[in-house]
Amino acid sequence: MAMIREVKKEAPPPKKRPGLFARLVAFLLTLALALGAVFLVVNRDKLNFDALKRWFTYRSLAGRDEGGGEPFPYQGGGSLTLRACGGDLLAVSQTGARLYSPGGTAYVEDTFTMKNPVCQVSGKAAVVYDAGGSALRVYKNRAPVFSLDDSQTIILSARLNADGYLAVVTRSSGYKGAVSVYDGDYEPYMTLNLSSAYVLDALVSPDDRSLLAVTAGQEDRFFHCALAQYVFSDLDPKAPAPKATWSLDSQLPLDLVWDERGVRVMGQYAALAADSALSQTGSYDWSDRYLKRYSLLADDRFVVLTSPYRSGSQTTLEVLDHAGQVTASLDETRPILAVSAAGRYIGVLTSQELNIYTRDLTLYATVENDQDATYLAMLADGSAYLATRDAAWLELPG
Repeated sequence: MAMIREVKKEAPPPKKRPGLFARLVAFLLTLALALGAVFLVVNRDKLNFDALKRWFTYRSLAGRDEGGGEPFPYQGGGSLTLRACGGDLLAVSQTGARLYSPGGTAYVEDTFTMKNPVCQVSGKAAVVYDAGGSALRVYKNRAPVFSLDDSQTIILSARLNADGYLAVVTRSSGYKGAVSVYDGDYEPYMTLNLSSAYVLDALVSPDDRSLLAVTAGQEDRFFHCALAQYVFSDLDPKAPAPKATWSLDSQLPLDLVWDERGVRVMGQYAALAADSALSQTGSYDWSDRYLKRYSLLADDRFVVLTSPYRSGSQTTLEVLDHAGQVTASLDETRPILAVSAAGRYIGVLTSQELNIYTRDLTLYATVENDQDATYLAMLADGSAYLATRDAAWLELPG
């Protein structure tokens, strides 16, 4: 019978601890990385990373001596609105919608008639519609992807969320308000019909699970506006009941945004903010002044231009946070032709120049308006589209 001999396993040699010098180097490297990260966060607005991004993005453009792309002709028209859409230029007028690359290549040339053209952009997608009419188009990734054109339908408003969900408010026989929701593939998703109040506007939530409707009616014989949130999974089509409401009293919303921070509403005489549960977090009133221009496209901010006079060039540009606090302000005595915001940049156009500010209203760049531009559309990387009635170009600040 064979004998089995037990073989003793030798214990592995103890791991050699790093020396004091190696540990010190590792500590100093970790500390340097941590301090570097903190420095980048604290000084993000002061560093010019966007200039490097612009160089890589637009280096193929045939630039002018003073910077920027060459002007290119584009199709304008009555009631012209310009918007930046995924880095391209969207031009919307009474004769339709056109989408141009920074170099002037026309990706979309969609001709149709609108009396009151309106457009809203969400990332690389845009919805264009005729307010009070029947025409509606959605463009995404430089191509048309959806349309409505029913002569029996009267469109009051239309909005896209970040995922492409589309909410269309229409007049509906037998109801005071009707909202049709389409999913990210533009298939019908749900319909909300209200008999209790008129619906002026609507927007799908950032998580695609609920609908925010702007309603209007009478309360104690006075005009009253409110925001109502309807959760799709809890919605009873026969008796829709909101999960939450937010009274705006007599404040008529001009525009609204719903993002991860909550809801921001631009009213006629006040800026209002609430969290995602529609609990108000702040407000700012300018009822003693006139609202001249505004933007809700700056990161987590309101941009408001007001004047103490109905006409005249004396204005104040203010940036507000969700608490309704003024975080920065700037007085201007020259006539302002346009104000546009995107990301952390705010552009202010006069007949003399374009001034680009960061959201604390620190001057980032100045571009001479030597081609008499009257239209402005900022991009999130700090560049800006400028345009006249028949030509547009991209300005690249240094």
